[in-house]
Amino acid sequence: MNNLLVLYGGSLSGEAFEPLYDGKNSVCLTVKQAQEFPGVKKTVFLASQGDFSFLADVQIEQRETWTKRSVLEKISELQTDFDCIYFAYADCPFLDPALAGAITERHLRYSAEYSYADGWPYGLAPEILSPGTAGILAKILIDDEPVERDMLFYVIQKDINAFDIETEISSVDLRCHRINFCADSKRNLLLLNNFIAAAGKLPCASDVERIIERQPEILRTLPNFYPIQVYSGCPQKCAICPYPSVTDVQGRKDFMDISRFTELLDKIAAFSGDAVIDLSLWGELSLHPQKMELIEAAVSRNCLALVIETSGLGWTEAEIEKCLELSKDYEKRKNPLAPLSWIVSLDTADPHHYKEVHGGGFGEASDCVKKLFSLFPKDCYVQAVRLKGFEDDTEKFYRYWKEAAPSEKNIIIQKYDDFCGALEKKQASDISPVIRQPCWHIMRDMPVLINGSVPLCREDLTVLKDGEKNKILGNVFTDSLESIWQNGMPHYIEHCKKNYPKLCSECDEYYTYNF
Repeated sequence: MNNLLVLYGGSLSGEAFEPLYDGKNSVCLTVKQAQEFPGVKKTVFLASQGDFSFLADVQIEQRETWTKRSVLEKISELQTDFDCIYFAYADCPFLDPALAGAITERHLRYSAEYSYADGWPYGLAPEILSPGTAGILAKILIDDEPVERDMLFYVIQKDINAFDIETEISSVDLRCHRINFCADSKRNLLLLNNFIAAAGKLPCASDVERIIERQPEILRTLPNFYPIQVYSGCPQKCAICPYPSVTDVQGRKDFMDISRFTELLDKIAAFSGDAVIDLSLWGELSLHPQKMELIEAAVSRNCLALVIETSGLGWTEAEIEKCLELSKDYEKRKNPLAPLSWIVSLDTADPHHYKEVHGGGFGEASDCVKKLFSLFPKDCYVQAVRLKGFEDDTEKFYRYWKEAAPSEKNIIIQKYDDFCGALEKKQASDISPVIRQPCWHIMRDMPVLINGSVPLCREDLTVLKDGEKNKILGNVFTDSLESIWQNGMPHYIEHCKKNYPKLCSECDEYYTYNF
C-alpha cells in the first residue's frame, strides 16, 4: 500500500503542546501514532503560524488561515499516486494503528470513497478518503467555513447518497459517554492523563473499552457548566418552578455584586480552563442592578461562554442592543459556543395558559423574544416545558415559533422536572434510559448560589433554606474550586457503583445534559 497521511494542526490549543507521555506532547505523539497506520509513505502537516521543525520526516504546509475548502483543495493537490488518504486532527495522541488498519482493510475491500469508525470516542481513529474524493468535496462545498473536526462528514452529508461509504463499528457503543480524546482543553488533557495512568501506556481502542467499564470515575474531570445565582428575586411565581415555595421571590432583592462575580469568573477560568456560565440559577437576571457589567465581565473572557436564561421580562431594547455590541467586541470562544446565547422561557403561545403558568407579562416576553431573534438569530432560543395533559398546547407552541423563529433549531422543548418530588409529577412521558448511568450534573456541573455556596446539584432545594448549610460542598468565595469539586467526587463514585441516596433515587434529571 502507498498511503498519504494528512494531519490538521491549523487551530491547535495550547494543551496540545504540553508534555503528556514519555516527555512528548500530544502533537508529537499523534504524528508518531499515525505514521504507524498501514502503508503510510508520506506525512503532511497542515499548520497555521508557528515553528513545527520539531516534527521529523513531516512535510509542513503552512498558511495563515485554513478553511474547509482550502484543506480539501490541498488534499486533492497532494493525493496523486496514493491509494488512500488518512485524515485526522494533530492533537489526538490515542490514534490506534490497529483500528486504522481495520478501517483501511474494509475501505479497500469494498472500494469505498470515504470510511470512518463509529461507536468509539473521537480521537481513536482517522477518516479515510479515496483519491479524487477530496476534489469532489471541494466542488460541492457551497459556503466556505472554518475547519471543524467533523469537516469531512459535514461536506459528504450534503450529497451523502452520491458516495460509497464504509463504517467500522465498535462492538460496544461508547458514544453515550460523550468523551473526546483530543488535547484541545484543560478538561480533555486531564482525561488523556487519566487514561494513560489507567493503562500504564498510550491506550488503544480495546484498552479504552476496558478502562471505562472498570474505572468509570476517571471520566469526571473538571466542571464545564456553572449555573450561577446572581439575583434572588423574580417578577413571576411560576407554577412549574419550585423556587417560589422556598423563598419570597417577589420580595427579595439581594444580589451578587460585580466584584464578587468577576472574582468568581477568574477562579473558574483558572480552574476549568474553559466553561459555560449560566445566569441565573434562581431569580431573574434582568432585575440585577449591575446586569450589564455582569454580562460584559463574562463575554470579555474568551475562555468562557455566557448563556442567559430569562423570563423575557425587564429587558429594554437598548440593553439588548448593547448585549449584541458586547458579544461582537470580543474574540471567538475557546469552545464552539457563541460569546452570548439566550434562552427565553415562554412555555406556551397561548396568553391564557401563560397566565396560569407564569402570571402576567405574556406580551412583553413575546416581544423580547422577537427582538432577540432579530439580533441573535443563531444564538437565541425560545423554550417550552412539555407537561402531561398539555401536549396539544406544546404542539401549538412549536408550530407558532416554527414560523416566527429564524429556524426550528431556535426552539427548545424541555422535559418537565419535578425536583425530586418537590412539585407534582407532570412528566408527559418517561424518556429515561433503560440502563441508568452516573448523573451528568454531578459529573459536569458546579451550581453556585448567591452567597457562594455550592450544592451537589440544583435539585437539592434544602440548601436554599436556613439550617441546611451542612449539605453544601463548599463556598466559592472562601474555598478553592478544586477542593469543592473534589468534595463531590465521593457522590459520583457512589453513582458509578449504582448506589443512590434518597434525593438521587427520586430524580429523573440524571440523564439530561447541559454542556
